[in-house]
Amino acid sequence: MSTENKKRLQIADCRLQSDERPNGNIFFSFTTLLALIIACVVLSGYFRAVYGGERQVNFYNTDGQKTCSFNVELAITPEEQERGLMFRERLPDNGGMLFLSNRDEMRYFWMKNTFIALDLIFLSSKRKVVSVFHSARPMDETTISSLYPARYVLEVKAGRAGLCGIKAGTQARFINIPK
Repeated sequence: MSTENKKRLQIADCRLQSDERPNGNIFFSFTTLLALIIACVVLSGYFRAVYGGERQVNFYNTDGQKTCSFNVELAITPEEQERGLMFRERLPDNGGMLFLSNRDEMRYFWMKNTFIALDLIFLSSKRKVVSVFHSARPMDETTISSLYPARYVLEVKAGRAGLCGIKAGTQARFINIPK
């Protein structure tokens, strides 16, 4: 067989193989893939709602109306609590970090290596504000403490506690935050 005939045979074989693939398989594969993607999105939303989702701390006035809501990151481990919001350059207006502890006791913080001015909101185990420290200065190593024993501390952008009317006695509720 000549070289030219071998090339023709290879080209014909390639055409035959591509013609033999039914288009339905490509459509089926695309449809299956699309269905799987949709299922993953739906299931991830379900699991997020049931097992996590946005972690929020909501504050309420004396009439029980929500006054503010913060989407929070959690600081649970000693390493997370030591680092806190250090080295961050930005924090959304409705963002914050919630420090979780096991019992009410005096809490102490500082702003070492923290570039953002913060309000520190100290909460009891009953999720009631026991004290607020307004506008902690960035990079300041002065000790900031709760005025009364607190179990939780929420750090938010400076000025937010005042704008939200958060003060001693304000009630908070946690959403998707472990107990």
